[in-house]
Amino acid sequence: MASRAPLPVPISVAVDALARRYRLPVADLSRATAQAVALVPERWARRFHIVPLSATEQELLIATADPLDVDCERTLGFATGRHVKLAIADSEEIARRIEEVYRGDTGPREHDALLEVQHLDDDEEGAPPSPLEETGSSITMLVDELLAAGIALRASDIHIEPEEQGIAVRHRIDGMLALARTLPRAVGPALVSRIKIISGLDIADRLRPQDGRARVAINGVAVDLRVSTLPASHGEKVVVRVLDGRSAVHTLDGMGFHADELDRLGRLLGSREGLILVTGPTGSGKTTTLYAALRQLKERGVNIVTVEDPIEYRLPGIVQVQVNEKAGLTFATALRSIMRQDPDVVLIGEIRDRETAEIAIQASLTGHLVLSTLHTNDAPSAVTRLIDIGVASYKIATAVKGVLAQRLVRRACTACAAYTAIRGAEHGECAERVDCAECGGTGFHGRLALVEVLVGSPEFERRVAAGESTERIAEAARANGMRSLWKSGMAHAAAGRTSVEEVLRVATPDDDTRVSEGAPAPAAITSLDGAAFRLRDDLDDTLARASRRRRNFQDMAQVQVGTVDVLVIRPLPDGWRVLALQRAMETRCPGSWETVHGHIDPGEEPEDAAVRETREEAGLTVERLYNVRVQPFYVHKQHIVHLSVVFAAFVGEAGSVTTGSEHQRAEWLTVDEALARFSFPAERESLRVAVELLHAGDAGAIDDVMRIF
Repeated sequence: MASRAPLPVPISVAVDALARRYRLPVADLSRATAQAVALVPERWARRFHIVPLSATEQELLIATADPLDVDCERTLGFATGRHVKLAIADSEEIARRIEEVYRGDTGPREHDALLEVQHLDDDEEGAPPSPLEETGSSITMLVDELLAAGIALRASDIHIEPEEQGIAVRHRIDGMLALARTLPRAVGPALVSRIKIISGLDIADRLRPQDGRARVAINGVAVDLRVSTLPASHGEKVVVRVLDGRSAVHTLDGMGFHADELDRLGRLLGSREGLILVTGPTGSGKTTTLYAALRQLKERGVNIVTVEDPIEYRLPGIVQVQVNEKAGLTFATALRSIMRQDPDVVLIGEIRDRETAEIAIQASLTGHLVLSTLHTNDAPSAVTRLIDIGVASYKIATAVKGVLAQRLVRRACTACAAYTAIRGAEHGECAERVDCAECGGTGFHGRLALVEVLVGSPEFERRVAAGESTERIAEAARANGMRSLWKSGMAHAAAGRTSVEEVLRVATPDDDTRVSEGAPAPAAITSLDGAAFRLRDDLDDTLARASRRRRNFQDMAQVQVGTVDVLVIRPLPDGWRVLALQRAMETRCPGSWETVHGHIDPGEEPEDAAVRETREEAGLTVERLYNVRVQPFYVHKQHIVHLSVVFAAFVGEAGSVTTGSEHQRAEWLTVDEALARFSFPAERESLRVAVELLHAGDAGAIDDVMRIF
């Protein structure tokens, strides 16, 4: 009798058998999170035939049909800086899911864009052997991804800092530094060596600081990088300055100046000769302002020459000279040669010494318009700085036509509106906003300039020539219409372009607006830190209205119930188990542990919101609900006092937790474990109150008041 062909083994049986054989879980391919997908580029998913499922700061869970693929596990762990955990799935299902995950939408995906990095100046032929040879192309891909991710997020600087526990990668976005990811310490030397190679630095010298440049193409667009290395206690730190012409401000209008400030600056640039200075600390946008000014001056058809260290952006139609002190090309020597090149406008990157200052002033007195920068706190102090360098006061009085002092603050995002789900006064830093692709939930996108524009006048020249104090020079400037940095910032805040807190971060309130200790403050403006400032009577009407709104807060603030917090409790014979949820990495307060939390919809009762949020965030059904306490907090942006109602929700033994997109992990903890795990003090206090009220299983004599159902 003919033998019968063996019956095919069902896919689910084969997957289960493989999972049991290697003691691995069976993958749920429907649970691939956006964070995990963003960590693993499409080409890696296809190369290793895997689907990224979820990710935390320490772990990456992937679905694979080959649990013995050590190369996959090692490569992904090395590149993502996470421990890779495996789950078993069918090969055909993985292939189908890869198509869905990476091609599920029609728009470009960020992780796809990260792959298209080309090093335009990268010539590694003949380069000396490096540690990269031992790690193949993994480090190259990692560096490409770090650079592309930072550029895609509009980072002006990418910091790679060796620490005791690993390599921290931080992005400076809109002036604020934030942790982007953490890599294993073992990748540090190879990572730094790769960056040194593409920027033309010496990979063998790890004991001295080095500076270099590189040029890469992101999706075909050239981006210049300025690289600096610094030996530190745990290894070399690298800072990559991103000089992306696409994100640079190209006009003075784009800097966010007020109309009167633009008018005063325009009058200065209309001068045919003289010295114009831009002052401020490092990172205050001085060079950006000067470049925008040069673009405006270029329209006159004049010969413009710059001498810079370094050249940050290439300006077509303008001759730019790079300082090279090793070759003897300093600011001073370059300026002497430039004067023989028949320039109309000269830009000096920075006046650092007496020699450079003297040549700049001499050029400004002989028919040239000279622009330069100084490091001073305000505009009038520029005069004092030049005198300290050694320039005679009478020369300064004649040469200086004006000074622009500048600071940068974050610009309010116009694409998103108000806060949502603010978790309480003590959680102010973790306030969540409407999900916004432009600002990433921060509420800010881009930056604008606060400026004070000092325009020379006969009285200014007289006081400078007489060697009078900075305060006296400032008085003359104010009398001629100069508005301080503080007032410039407050006008932006009153117009909704930024916040008072942003202005306070970079500017000091004027002396005549501060409230002296013990003095009454009938006209006060109050910030989050409790400081009060009295506004001058001569502030414009807009600022006066803003101050009145804040002074009369008690009369106009609303009190409303806005959110709910739910302590989800499972009573067991050996004690309570309390549900703790860990926030996903792409949300605000990433990695923090919290209770169930959510909004009260319009027309919804707080207790109904508690039941709904428990079902939506945890997939659990509430059997008993108790009212525990009410937590107030102030939403300063909306002048609203929110009340968050706290509930204790008891659930049954059956059923498993199903988290939503805001959370990446859920755990049932004992009361002591939950008290130690919850990130917010208010939630720990609420749990203590719930234990005190309900430890016996009900609220005892007050159960009829506390229990809702």
